Amino acid sequence: MQKQDTMQDSQDLQAIAEEIARFGKKLVSSGLTSSRFGNISALYGSKIVISCTGTMLDELETGQIVEVDLNGPCILDRIASSETCVHRMVYRSTAAKAIIHTHSPFAVSMSLLENAVVKPIDSEGILFLGDMPIVEGHFGTEELARNASAALVSHKACIARGHGVFAAGKSLVEAYTAASMAEHSAQVKYLVDAYRNNECG
Repeated sequence: MQKQDTMQDSQDLQAIAEEIARFGKKLVSSGLTSSRFGNISALYGSKIVISCTGTMLDELETGQIVEVDLNGPCILDRIASSETCVHRMVYRSTAAKAIIHTHSPFAVSMSLLENAVVKPIDSEGILFLGDMPIVEGHFGTEELARNASAALVSHKACIARGHGVFAAGKSLVEAYTAASMAEHSAQVKYLVDAYRNNECG
């Protein structure tokens, strides 16, 4: 029975790794991030399955996706994404089952232009996404982990100032949808604000 459970776990983890690789390709092909930036994870029991540091998201292989402990740092943190501590605290603080982090250009731009929050003005963003808090903290730090996890308790996405979007969901599909909407809403707001400022000038 234990051998069967082990085999099932292995098959489940393989499927999660393949799904992470699939969404890595989608993130890059849709322009949400460049190949070398960003990370993706999914929760599996007491493990976080996450892309490794320095990997190209559109060329992820299953060997470049590792399992780290949910409850605290472990030896594989050394090769996992540099944002592992952020993912870990989000999972421990929220009901999220998947997290996608992108360096989306319009979202990053808006995080440098706004003070505390990016408020969507497009109808879909208002209805389905909601406000995106701008959080402080250098990448891969406990400060960013605390601030991002606090924001994602009640929001679908937040933006680390000058850095990128953290989007969470109950599945990778939900997290990807939130990440996509975050960049779309940020782009619409950026363009409308730029037009209005030009008109006033």
